[in-house]
Order: sequence, then C-alpha cells, then structure tokens
Amino acid sequence: MKNISIALILISSLLLVSANSYGAVTSVGEINVAGQKEGVVPASSTVPLLVTLVIDRSLAEPGEEIKTIEITMPRGFLTQTSFFRGILRDGNQIVARAVVSGGSVLRVELADVIVDFQNSLYEITFECQTPNTLIPDAVFRARLRNLQDSPIGEFIRPGQADGKLNNDDFTLQVIPNVPPAPVIGFTAEADKTGENDVTLRWQKSTDPDVNGYLIYRDKDDSTIQVENRSSTTFRDVNVPPGNHTYQITAYKTRHLQSERSPIQTVNVSPDTAAPEPPTMLSIVPSSDGVEVLWKPSVSRDVRAYQVLFGSGSGEPEPLANGRISEVKTEYRFIDDRPLSIGSFTYAVIAIDEEDNASAPVKKKLRIFDKPYPNPFTPLSPDEDFNRIVFPARALEETSGEFTVLIFDIDGMLVKTLTALPGETELIWDGRDEAGEIVESGVYVYQLQVGESFKTGTLIVAK
Repeated sequence: MKNISIALILISSLLLVSANSYGAVTSVGEINVAGQKEGVVPASSTVPLLVTLVIDRSLAEPGEEIKTIEITMPRGFLTQTSFFRGILRDGNQIVARAVVSGGSVLRVELADVIVDFQNSLYEITFECQTPNTLIPDAVFRARLRNLQDSPIGEFIRPGQADGKLNNDDFTLQVIPNVPPAPVIGFTAEADKTGENDVTLRWQKSTDPDVNGYLIYRDKDDSTIQVENRSSTTFRDVNVPPGNHTYQITAYKTRHLQSERSPIQTVNVSPDTAAPEPPTMLSIVPSSDGVEVLWKPSVSRDVRAYQVLFGSGSGEPEPLANGRISEVKTEYRFIDDRPLSIGSFTYAVIAIDEEDNASAPVKKKLRIFDKPYPNPFTPLSPDEDFNRIVFPARALEETSGEFTVLIFDIDGMLVKTLTALPGETELIWDGRDEAGEIVESGVYVYQLQVGESFKTGTLIVAK
C-alpha cells in the first residue's frame, strides 16, 4: 500500500508539472504570406511572411514576462537578420531586434519587456527563402521566452488570430516554382446603358494550382484580385471616364503569376444612369419617433441614401438630417419630430457617385386619434384597407401597457392585441385567435393604455 501511495503521489506531481508547463499565458497564432490568403509559397524564392499572434496575459504569473518571441522554421526555409521588417503590437510599431540562429530560427527580442496583463495582437513581418523541394505541409513553430530565456509554456497553438479568412495555422505548402500559362480569351467591354463600368471576360485556367486572377488597369498599382480560379468574368465598377487599358494574369501566388494577356483598350463614358431604388421600405411609429427602415439598392455604385418627407398630397422633400453615407446591410433612420394628426409620406432615394438619384420608394403614414380605416376589408389586396390600425394616442396623456380587446356583437372576445415596449400602434388583420377571418359585421373594441381605456365600434366588410 505504501508503494502504491508513493506511486500515486509521483504521478500526481508529474501531471501537475505537465499542466503547469503550459503556463498561464495563452496564445494562438498563424502564418501567412503577406498580401495573400492561400498559405502557398513557390519553391526557390524569397517571400514576405507575416506571423500573427494573439497573446493573452490576463492570468500571467511571475516569470512569464515576455522578452523574446521565437519562430522556428521548417527544414529548407531560411532567413537572416536583414530580412526582419518589424513587429506591431495592436497596430503600433514597437522596438525590437532580430537575432537569427542557424538561418532557421528567428528570435525577435523586444526592447521593452511585456509585463502588463493585457490581451494583445502581435504581427511580425520578415522575408524568408523557401526550399528548392516541394513540401505539402511545412510546419512553423512559435513560442514565447522570458527574461531568463526560458520558454513560457508550450509552442503557441495554431488558430484564427488575425480575423481574416486566410491560412489559420502555422503550415505553408511549397509548390513548384513554375508560373501558370497565360490567360486566353481576355476581353474588355464598356457598359452601354449609361453606367461607367467595364465588363471583363476570359477563359478559366486549367492549371489546378491557380488560385485566382490579377487584373491590371492602366498602371501596375491599379490591380484587381479575383480570388476564384473558376471565375470567368468581372465587372469593374465606377471607372473614371476616358480611355483605359486592361490586362490579366493567372496567379498561383502573388509572386508566381503568368505573363500578362494582350492589352485591351476601352473608352468609358460618364455615368448618367440612375441607380436602382432601395428595397423593403417600412415605416414604424414608436415612442422614439417614426422609424424609417430599408434595405440597400442592388446597384453597386450607390454612395448615399436620402430620406424625404411630405405631408398631405404634396411631394416629399429631403430631410436636412436624412442623408446616410455609411455602407450597411440594412438602414434605420429615426424622425424624432412630433407629428400632428394627418397623412404623411416618407420616401428614400439611392444616390450614386455622380449624384444620379434613383426613383423614390415611398410609404404612407397616417396618424389619427381613432382606429382607421373603419370600415375595413380583410380580403382586400391593398394594405391601406385590409387591416385596421389602433393608435395609442386615442388616449391622451396616458402611459403604461397598450392593449386592444375586440369583441363580437354578442360580447364574445374575438382577439387580444398587446403592444411590445415602444410600440404606439396595434394592427388587426380581421382574424380571430384561431387565425380565421371573422364574419362581416359590427365589432366592439376596447383600447387601453395603462389604467385608461376607450371603447368604440368598428365594421368588418368582406
């Protein structure tokens, strides 16, 4: 029994040491070729590499202060001190020097030891010579070292660190240093409908190592990257008016691409085409005001949206604070002005980079102090007449829960409507609690806000 107890103690101690060897500093990281997302490098070349680390020191213990970040490269990968390009912490350059051991171990020694308890993003950039042999999985390793140059925990775990869709681990693939064949069938055609766009077409590359295409407009720095090897078309939007030249290459990596295609020249006219209108406009009265909600236009050159407002039968005019330029997947504008009883129109237009405006998409807002329309027709296709709206303002200077009870002429409860917080209107579509449309006739409603209530009659006409 004594020997068993000693053995258990030894095993427990070993497990404790093993657990502690990971340390309280936790990290994940990845390696990428700068400017690329595929995690692929050509053999026998020099490429810029970017190592991204998320280092969490929120639970750091004494002895886990970070002095050095060490990167060990796989066989055949080599670097040197002059290849070190710098290190960023949370986007800011920090002072460090590079020490290279054996050509394959890069030690980034920080001028200021990291002793705070923050969670930070580190980006290390350096150039590296790739091996002359093909490697399907070349594994890099990174680890942290303290003031005594002892390792802090195990090697850093691979994982998503830079928030981008790219190579989310410490592995690169070495492929043949042979450029793909030139792209064939490349054409460029200016838009003929008034847009200042150019449509580019080509034949798909048959090289399985091709990752996409690079399109050059006018100058080398005007490059468009198409990240799908199966693509055969691209639309260049908002091209400045005038003559432009285009060429295309297929690429395996940014450093390994085909010869450029023959030059295509097009003349682009000024943009005179109005964009498509916004979509899915809705108007929602609330306690904060009137919410105007819409989805973006399908046109790709929209640069802003303008909210318009009109009362009565007049045409809506732009609201002074109703221009929105941000790019969003859905839009929300609140008109917090107090509106009196009456009929109003809200509209939204899309505006492109040349101030061409779309046709307005419109919605009416009716504000009454009693239910409307009355009578109403549930079977009508017109939403202005196929439902009845109960306004909370039918009861003045009240607050509290807003509900509407609807009874038939015999006093039987037909429907209960309860507003959500902030809602100032309740809508009845003529259906009972079972979802069936009620019979034509006279119904009694009780509208209640807080402790105050009001009753009246309404007519359902099928």
